[in-house]
Amino acid sequence: MKTISLILKGILMGVANIIPGVSGGTIAVVLRVFDEMIDAINNFYRRDFIKHMKFLIPLFLGALIGIGAFSKIIKFSLEGFSLPTSMFFVGLVVGSIPLIYAKAKEKGIKPKYYIAAFIGFAVVVVFSLLKEPESAGTTVAMSAGSFIKLLCCGILASSAMVIPGISGSFVMVLLGIYTKVITAVSDMIDQVGIFVSSISTDGFFKAAYSLITSQAFFVIAAVGIGVVLGIVIISKIIEILLEKAYSYTYFAILGLIFGSIFSIFKDPITYQSYSNGIAFSHIIAAIVCCAVGIIISLILGKE
Repeated sequence: MKTISLILKGILMGVANIIPGVSGGTIAVVLRVFDEMIDAINNFYRRDFIKHMKFLIPLFLGALIGIGAFSKIIKFSLEGFSLPTSMFFVGLVVGSIPLIYAKAKEKGIKPKYYIAAFIGFAVVVVFSLLKEPESAGTTVAMSAGSFIKLLCCGILASSAMVIPGISGSFVMVLLGIYTKVITAVSDMIDQVGIFVSSISTDGFFKAAYSLITSQAFFVIAAVGIGVVLGIVIISKIIEILLEKAYSYTYFAILGLIFGSIFSIFKDPITYQSYSNGIAFSHIIAAIVCCAVGIIISLILGKE
């Protein structure tokens, strides 16, 4: 049951990372796996290897399932039902705030801790206000320069995926690669289907060559390597912060999370389905989705 729970939590983290304005790190805090995730990433090769792998493998397997299986669904939901979709994630975040606040004050409360919370909130708000529409193009030149650029973007985006309150997808939007990456993920699913069906006629190696030379594979490989590097780097920084300044760090995380709620409401993607106004039925659906998100957050957040 613990493994199934971790997979489900990973799926929610993966889906969150697809949506600009929603942070995978926030969802990790919401689901109360953040501390253990940071510890496992930083120490799996030094101690308790089996224990950490039993935690990381189902969690990241779930994240991959969330990104892969739900990329088309999320793309469809954001195009046709953007407000209810976004409000579901608002519910997940809102439902977690009392739990996170309790964790933040475990070692006592001092007025200066609230300064850290305000700074965290301000960082996300500034990021939200800096956002500009990205290029609509979905193609990428398959060159060494493009690979390095996507690699660096992956490092920056994955750092934001781990830090609660800052959306990795949102950073990809700022860097101008979000549309390219989400299209590549969606196309890769189609490419895998083509690969499987081509094995019988073209042979395994020819079909595999077609797969790994596709643009979708190129984009995902470059960004994926960057994501792995970024997660390792930022996890070490967060581990040090939690060790040296636990209360400051968690109050800052609380501020980042409040900022993420502002970011979701402010983001044009939340309202992109409603050029002619929001239908009353969608408002009701948004309220229901928000309530469902709160309930799920409370259920999965229990230890």
